[in-house]
Amino acid sequence: MNKTFAAALSALSLLVVAVLMWPDAPSGEDDAHMNGAAGRSASSESRFPWETSDRTVSAPATLDLLRAQPNGRLNLSARTRDVLDTFLSEHPVAAPDVIAAQFRDAAKAHLREPALSEAVDLMTRYAAYQDALRASQTQPAPAPNIAPELAAILKLQQASALREQFLGSEFKDALYGQEEQMQRYQLARQQILSVQGMSEQQRHGELAALAREYPREVVEAAGRGGH
Repeated sequence: MNKTFAAALSALSLLVVAVLMWPDAPSGEDDAHMNGAAGRSASSESRFPWETSDRTVSAPATLDLLRAQPNGRLNLSARTRDVLDTFLSEHPVAAPDVIAAQFRDAAKAHLREPALSEAVDLMTRYAAYQDALRASQTQPAPAPNIAPELAAILKLQQASALREQFLGSEFKDALYGQEEQMQRYQLARQQILSVQGMSEQQRHGELAALAREYPREVVEAAGRGGH
């Protein structure tokens, strides 16, 4: 990993913990009443400016996209998160367990056990994660004078930590794995491009080394984004 980017991540790790442990954060229910039912739409989670895909242009993902694997477990696809976002946007704001109960009733027509229970568990975790994410976004910034580049790193680290906490590794990787890789690659690339006094040969070498650390599809997607 690029040394500048790695150093920035290390320096901000304590700030991430401070944000997650910030006292008196508003509850998900209070935040929901403040923002209304639209707060749980797919757009409720702030996107990073370098993301190349627009998740709002396609038709809403419905529950009939949920599938089970041959072994009966839930099949986690690229659109599973869209299904969750659409369901949240179409139902009144409620506590995660209430949302999960509504989701179970609706998903029964599309899934059987054990995939059904796995989908309900995922919905419960995802609704709680969205509540926690919105609550964290209302908290005062721990470092108001932080540079924009480092603020973006902090934002990514904070969101990633919340995903790990509420979704767990398997669900987090399925729903956000490739997206987080894209964000980390773009941040590291921006760090290299912003270094002053680096020769073009050195910069090219750093960029090439960085690209080798990531899957080809991530690097190619970044190129298509024009960043």
